[in-house]
Amino acid sequence: MAVYNRFASIYQRDPYLRFSQSLAESILPQYLTELGIKPRDLLDVACGEGSFAVAMAQHGCQVTGIDQSPQMIELAQERARDADVQVEFRVEDMRSLSFQNKFDLVTCFFDSLNYLLTIKGLQDAFQNMYDALRPGGFYIFDMNTIYGLAVDWMREQTYIQNEKDDFIELHRQDFDYENLIATMAVTVFQKQGDLWSRFDETHQERGYPIADIQFLLNEIGFEIIGMYGKLSKRSEIQTTSPRMWFSARKPG
Repeated sequence: MAVYNRFASIYQRDPYLRFSQSLAESILPQYLTELGIKPRDLLDVACGEGSFAVAMAQHGCQVTGIDQSPQMIELAQERARDADVQVEFRVEDMRSLSFQNKFDLVTCFFDSLNYLLTIKGLQDAFQNMYDALRPGGFYIFDMNTIYGLAVDWMREQTYIQNEKDDFIELHRQDFDYENLIATMAVTVFQKQGDLWSRFDETHQERGYPIADIQFLLNEIGFEIIGMYGKLSKRSEIQTTSPRMWFSARKPG
């Protein structure tokens, strides 16, 4: 999972930020109000460049953000300093966390869990989220569906994802139907002075059947509160939903 190295500086720019901003500013607060909870302590897993974590800190949460990319954590720390908010950022792997009964809410967004390519890895991550929650705490996350990876991602196998004055970002995608793994080759041409440099990263995501995710959550002890195709509309997951959202509660 050695990704988001040089790509981290590209990732922190549009269009990726819009996803985090809409979550923090409207979608998640409305959903939390609907659930009747006001979390005090939040763990944001795979926090990336920190835009969601910082926004939630601005809303009054005590936020801890973890990500396995040191480059992402550096950007997140810089974002928190610029916003003049306190967020604890750590370089951590979601499969090996050691928090115990510390948070009211754990989040993991933008299909970060799909980067776990084995059932064991996903189960370990779910167990760590469960352990990190206080009794009665909530775990809210999203994942790309198998349909999203196998069909939506493959509609354009090669395309320009982002084009700015100082960089061009290309994506090339493929899907392994036997192992349900999508591979995205990212190539970035970045301007440095009068010259252009190139770097490449390979990202892989695995699709999991909805029933497998339900089973893992229940086996660990979570109570599933909601499953949605779109969290913003509380819509049901359809066979053609590219993304799925889960809300689960630790009993207590």
